[in-house]
Amino acid sequence: MRPRSWPWIYLPPQLFLLILLSSTGSSNSLKSHSFRHRQHGSMSTRGDFNGTPTTTAEEMTTFSTMPTVLPPIDMIVRLHQEAHLQCDLYKDSKPKHTPTWRHRDHLIVDVTTARALAHRYSHDPLNGQLRIANVRLEDGGLWLCEERDPETGRTISTPGINLIVTEPPKAPYFEVDGRRLDPGNVFLPVTEGAALSVWCIAEGGHPPPKLAWRLLISNPAPQLNTTSTKEAHQFVRSEARITRVLRAHHNATITCLVHHVTLPDPLNATLLLDVQYTPSFVITREPGFGFPLVEGIPVSLKCDVDSNPPSNPVWVKDDGAPPVTQSVDGFLNFSAISREHSGWYKCTSREFSSIGYFLSVRYEEEVTKVPGTGEASSTGRQIEVALGGAVQLQCPATGGVSCWSRVGTGGTLEPVGVGPELSLERVLYQEAGTYRCTRRVSPRLEEWRSMVNVDLSVTGAPAVYPSNKTLTAIAGQDLTFKVEFCANPGVDRAIWLTEHVLLRPGDATSSLIAHHITAGSSPHCHQAALTVRAVRPTDAGEYVFLVRSPKGLAEGSVMINVTTASGFSVTARGQHLTPIAILYIAATFSFFAS
Repeated sequence: MRPRSWPWIYLPPQLFLLILLSSTGSSNSLKSHSFRHRQHGSMSTRGDFNGTPTTTAEEMTTFSTMPTVLPPIDMIVRLHQEAHLQCDLYKDSKPKHTPTWRHRDHLIVDVTTARALAHRYSHDPLNGQLRIANVRLEDGGLWLCEERDPETGRTISTPGINLIVTEPPKAPYFEVDGRRLDPGNVFLPVTEGAALSVWCIAEGGHPPPKLAWRLLISNPAPQLNTTSTKEAHQFVRSEARITRVLRAHHNATITCLVHHVTLPDPLNATLLLDVQYTPSFVITREPGFGFPLVEGIPVSLKCDVDSNPPSNPVWVKDDGAPPVTQSVDGFLNFSAISREHSGWYKCTSREFSSIGYFLSVRYEEEVTKVPGTGEASSTGRQIEVALGGAVQLQCPATGGVSCWSRVGTGGTLEPVGVGPELSLERVLYQEAGTYRCTRRVSPRLEEWRSMVNVDLSVTGAPAVYPSNKTLTAIAGQDLTFKVEFCANPGVDRAIWLTEHVLLRPGDATSSLIAHHITAGSSPHCHQAALTVRAVRPTDAGEYVFLVRSPKGLAEGSVMINVTTASGFSVTARGQHLTPIAILYIAATFSFFAS
């Protein structure tokens, strides 16, 4: 077969040249399009003669070219002063065209007339400097000096000036409980043990000031917690808190400091804490404690009272007036001590009192031998102390070795301390009872003599002490648990409270037995017991024992968990009494009072 022949078409030279130019333009257009894609961050490829994509090193260098942008220059100026803004376009030579000043995209100086558009602005055409008279807060922000070519529209600008307009704050003041304090009164009264919250407020200031606190105090220093809030162009508030004020914080100085860029030294406001606290007592003796007081020698007792507001000490003996006149500064001066001066002394101030101190005076035949016992007798003393209080027992014996003991069941002695003094702090009901001071009268310990018996009585609100707060019972077995309760005055009502029933001591149901009250560990304490018969999983929960005395109401709870032989357990749900439930029990006690 003969190959097909293509017919020749005659084209004029002008048309052929036009087609050739069009083809060349398309190729350049494609190259330009590919370059624009590379400028936007896309890696472009081109095919070689074999159709394999390739990337040139020249194209890769296009991606790392980034312009360098200089940050604006900060310039600080005081409110109502004059600001001079320099145009960096005049740094090397005068620009060809008159620069334009812009502030937050607003034109300030006209390009063609080079004159200020506002009466507070003035422009120097020789160096391009812009002067702003009577600077206001709204003048703050970014200022740009630009040169624009009116023919091409090309713009050259400087990095700009960040104008910071400052205004000094006013003197700070304090607020306590929402009340502004008088700046002339620097004393702030506060009660011992209370929480203190002080606010420091600084008005005005641009930019907003920073507040700081300073505390000058002797040890121990309290924990000072601070928080701050800001309201732009109005005020800044900062709070200082002391969770618990102590008497050691009396006369402490609290200072609020206001720091600002316009101030060479910070502003400050100062408070002086005036801590109000109850009296505490220190008793001293001359001759000192431990020195035997023999009838006829001079003796002085001194009482110092620490309180705010200050208060004077008043001596009492056996709840009556002392046998000698007290001096103004708290002294009891015995020119010649006698046996009649022996007794319990304490120092009082307002409605508060110190612990008792026993003043013992030695004299002949002070101790009377009891025939057949080998011990000495004493008339004894009665001391009453509040629950949680403190007491100091003073042994009247002098010389030799003294020992304090507690008289137990059957007259047995339980040693509790060596020395003429016995101090008990945070007294519990269980510590009530009879205490005896004995003294060794023979170097070989053959004979001890009892010098004094002290009956210690503890008073206060009732208290309940469970033997165990959480118990685990085995299903099918009986469970008995006890609580000890103490009160002085004694308890007049007692009751067991379960999830479904109320029981008084001595009551019983098919599954519960509330046993009768028995004696406890001290004269003011007793025990109560509750038995759960054949424990079931439904018996898991909280069991509460409540008591009432003329001093108040107390409760103690025991949580019971039940487990089975297979290991399955039921956990107590922890249904603690709400205030409404306690009121209900109080009403129940009133019902049983009849």
